Amino acid sequence: MSGCIAPTIPGLSNGKGIPKPFTNDAYKASYVPDGRWGVEGHDGGRTSSAASTLPHGDVGVAWLRRPGTDPHGATPPIVGPNRVYIGYTESATDANNPDAYLAGFDAKTGAQQLEKHLDTGRTVGLAVAGDRLLAVTRSSNYDQATLTALTRNGAIQWTDTLPDVTGSPAVMNGTCYLATRDEENAVYAYSLDGTQQWRTSIDGECYTATCADRDGVYVGLTDGGIAALDATTGEQRWSKQIATPVECCPVIQATPTVADGRLYVPGLAGELVAADTANGTVLWRTTIGDEDDGNAIPSPAVTADTAYVQTYHGGLVAIDIADGSIRWRSAEKEDNQPPAAGDGGVVVPQNDSVVAYETSDSQAWTIKIPVPDIGMAGYIMDTEVALAHGMCYVGVADGRLYAIGARE
Repeated sequence: MSGCIAPTIPGLSNGKGIPKPFTNDAYKASYVPDGRWGVEGHDGGRTSSAASTLPHGDVGVAWLRRPGTDPHGATPPIVGPNRVYIGYTESATDANNPDAYLAGFDAKTGAQQLEKHLDTGRTVGLAVAGDRLLAVTRSSNYDQATLTALTRNGAIQWTDTLPDVTGSPAVMNGTCYLATRDEENAVYAYSLDGTQQWRTSIDGECYTATCADRDGVYVGLTDGGIAALDATTGEQRWSKQIATPVECCPVIQATPTVADGRLYVPGLAGELVAADTANGTVLWRTTIGDEDDGNAIPSPAVTADTAYVQTYHGGLVAIDIADGSIRWRSAEKEDNQPPAAGDGGVVVPQNDSVVAYETSDSQAWTIKIPVPDIGMAGYIMDTEVALAHGMCYVGVADGRLYAIGARE
């Protein structure tokens, strides 16, 4: 895991498809759901911060699902009012021409309620927008992408094709924003009825997804710059160098977070930078990891007063957003997956577990997530979490979806 980490391609590791190491029967034998599980409201935004209460007390795995036959390259879980969704890729007969799917599960029981074939290609990301689901897929040779809007029950409302995209869509005020990469390097804005509102070229290369607030759309560039566009018109508001440049690799490898007029930018030089969204003025710059280790820093989770960032050698770091000072950091290290924050704490994947911390370095609970020893465990443990309905939903790149909660 050490050394420079290039942008990942969903569903691939070293150019090879994920093998089939498990069966659904093996998963079912590992975990037996029991007890009753509470459900409450949630908030799912780019901040990875939700109003949902962190599970506490007698915490365990409520249910475990793995859709399809041999899923891989799964997207992070996205949670709606009653369901949790993942996108995944299936290579049943031809690994060079896989199929992209969308799966939906009852958020409380885990019963699968939706299975939708989207396109030939690979999944990139999902978003919930009002009564719509938005799914992004890319073609097998990565030369174009498709944006698909569906009802909650999987009926396709509209599709549009565009060049290869950088990541999942960001939705704000009824508008979907996507960035494209390679020679195209542009940002697209779509209304939820499928109308393309605008397209703006970006001066620089972008490998991360967009983030947005009411006023702007923000894109992290490979040289450490940020391009800020007007959310309504697409006109460029400003473009500035934010993260410290490094020579070896793309400087910004994870999507920045925007919250309350500030951008939080993770840089490859072991830093988190806060900038004013109005003009790009840097407010503070905090070293959170070893600037020489070359490990990418994932997107931070931001609450009303704290930014949480996980670093490979520096552990989970809690930063005061007022001045950038470090409040605490975890003793556990050697992972760099993004955290999720909720009411009462923060949850983060670490090694072969999902760990919950209170609003300090005190661990609330740890749940083991088995990782197979198949020579690519680091990729299989490409894990992301989402907090909603008083539960913690954990998605793993090989298609597993866990729901973790507290028994009543």
